[in-house]
Amino acid sequence: MVDSRNGRIGLLVRSAPGASRESRADLDVALAALSLDRQIDVYFIGAAVLQLARNLDSAAAQLPPGYKAWAALHELGDVRLFAESSWLARCSAGANDLIGPPAGLDSAQMALHWRSCNAVWSL
Repeated sequence: MVDSRNGRIGLLVRSAPGASRESRADLDVALAALSLDRQIDVYFIGAAVLQLARNLDSAAAQLPPGYKAWAALHELGDVRLFAESSWLARCSAGANDLIGPPAGLDSAQMALHWRSCNAVWSL
């Protein structure tokens, strides 16, 4: 069994912003992991990368604020952000400025990358 107290924890984020409160829960898990002095890699799958959009307004969807708190992760500990390259290209073409910003990986590279983590949590 892998000891998740040592090494990196991978967080697979799949929730698109504004659809439900799940996307806020994703952020809360990342914050909790960092508060426990864990090193984390956050992998935004597909449209989940839109959680990092600077112009995101969760109030319009009557969801709690906090998406901009993704920017504070780097201040709390060792964190790396990743997203699918194809979605980063979409965001760039749509003039979506992303917090972070995440490093781009294609789907196969992303799967190989998160396998190097000591533990992976799918959110």
